[in-house]
Amino acid sequence: MSTWELEGAMAERGLIPDDAPPLAFGAEGRPWFVSLLLGAAGWLASLFSLAFAALLFRPDSPGAIAVLGMVTLGTGFALYASDRGDTFFEQLALALALAGQLALVYAVGDASGSGTVVAAFAAALAAALTVGLPNPFARSLSALVACVAWALLVRLGWWDGEAGSIGAAVVGWLVVWAPVAVGVHLLIARESRWMATPARRIARPALTGLLVALSLGTWTSEPFGALPLRAPTGAVPMDWLALWPLLGVAAALFSAVCAFRLRHRALVGVAIAGALLHAVHFYYLLGISLVVKSYLMLAIGAVLLVVARARTARIPHGASLETGP
Repeated sequence: MSTWELEGAMAERGLIPDDAPPLAFGAEGRPWFVSLLLGAAGWLASLFSLAFAALLFRPDSPGAIAVLGMVTLGTGFALYASDRGDTFFEQLALALALAGQLALVYAVGDASGSGTVVAAFAAALAAALTVGLPNPFARSLSALVACVAWALLVRLGWWDGEAGSIGAAVVGWLVVWAPVAVGVHLLIARESRWMATPARRIARPALTGLLVALSLGTWTSEPFGALPLRAPTGAVPMDWLALWPLLGVAAALFSAVCAFRLRHRALVGVAIAGALLHAVHFYYLLGISLVVKSYLMLAIGAVLLVVARARTARIPHGASLETGP
């Protein structure tokens, strides 16, 4: 129902007088395809703006790129702060803010030449933007980027190549994702407290970003290992970092449980998809023969069937499966 239809229906029922001023037409009454077109126009406008700035200033040094990044990020922040309630300006601000962050990260990488320094700077910048940006979606995206950068920081700072032992691989994964899982648990457990305070404007988007990070952690934190450009030839060497996708399955399932507690179906779907992706990644990286992999998958399937059967037996007859805790 559009704004005008709502206004007419309220007038017919006598809820508002006939000479009442017209209702404001906001984004809530805008058709989705119009919002989609405005969003695409915002991204297109941002690309033209960035191309114009690059041609005009021609940044050829880390300092010049950093200045351009700060100006672009500041412009995006100003558009967010104006709170126009318009999809065009919202998407334009998002594109400019992302471009500014990328420019700053590139400038730091060009100046330092160290992937560890770049990951540390990206994690700190994304964490600050999670608190500073006024837009909820931008805050969720910044929280996700902060987790990914933190994982890359540990990955690059601890191992330059393969993990030397199973203990190092497990401890490294726990150092990355255990704080994220604990933060998610605490945010959900104390939801009734921060929802009644202004902190909800930061905590709710940050919680969404953390849940997505747990769901897609290994894939996002090690993109070159998760998305190989070609199939391996010969025997695959055993790398204990292959345990990270297997542990990522547990993290994704934990994220699914947390999303279910929040009654957020979209995040539940993302977590389920993330668990499947982690399982595929683990199967690919596991340096054993196909026969052993087949036996392993059969054993895992049998265990899951037993667990599902046990869980079903505990549900009282006639009880609804949709009732949550």
